[in-house]
Amino acid sequence: MTTERNDQLNPRASEKPGAIRILDRKQSYDHPRDILATALCDSEKRAILASWASDLFAVDSSPQLRRPPGVRKPVRYEDILQALKALDDGEVSSVARPEAYYR
Repeated sequence: MTTERNDQLNPRASEKPGAIRILDRKQSYDHPRDILATALCDSEKRAILASWASDLFAVDSSPQLRRPPGVRKPVRYEDILQALKALDDGEVSSVARPEAYYR
């Protein structure tokens, strides 16, 4: 029994999955608050932040820092977790403002 791909019937079937599509964008963010301040939906923001939290981007000899591609300076792991928590708690607007972020 053979299985056919229906790429012609479903043009979206060949598109990249959501998280890959989001992370593949040429947009650059320097801090989790930059991600929270975008017009992306919460699941897209969560996907980016979760990838940043990955050990894949941990800075050698400084595991509390992450250096995702395109970020100018390393980002504190704690800041990434705080942004993820803000998404979970629905408090994105207050965390996205820099003055509220560094209380």
